[in-house]
Amino acid sequence: MTVTILTTDRLILRSVDEADFDTLFDMTFSNAEVMQYAFEAKVLSKEDAMAFFLRDFDHQGCGTKIGVFVDKASGELVGFGGPVACSALGDNDYEVGFVLGREFWGKGYATEIGKAQIKHVTNTIGCKRAIALVSPNNTVSIAVLNKIGMTHYQTIDTPQRGKREVYAALAMDVKP
Repeated sequence: MTVTILTTDRLILRSVDEADFDTLFDMTFSNAEVMQYAFEAKVLSKEDAMAFFLRDFDHQGCGTKIGVFVDKASGELVGFGGPVACSALGDNDYEVGFVLGREFWGKGYATEIGKAQIKHVTNTIGCKRAIALVSPNNTVSIAVLNKIGMTHYQTIDTPQRGKREVYAALAMDVKP
């Protein structure tokens, strides 16, 4: 049984079910255009994608691991993301993020789910800030981060993901 983590006007972020894997693999993990800026900027083999899915996705409904975005009206999977514990800045932060299937780009979903994740991290989880790590070349996601009220914090070099721009939203700047 899946657990709803948060909702927006059009989307639900929920825990995953094993049945979600094949759709996610086809729509995101194996799609070079979708994965060009996500994580290590490469498509995943079915085996690597399954390992990632089993290890890092929210199977218990805790709300602090990667979940799936579902369109409320159709029930269709739109992509994945969600607040994830992140120590990239040496603190107990939560990273917000979104990886959407190509057919869902340009519909405002990233803006909608990004705002909701920031509120979830600061108001529900109780962190002092929400952060996002983004490839410096991902101008579309950077525009979304600016639009949802995040500001550039610093540039870091991560062992797994390479150079990343860090954006942050402080709890005091987020309306309940």
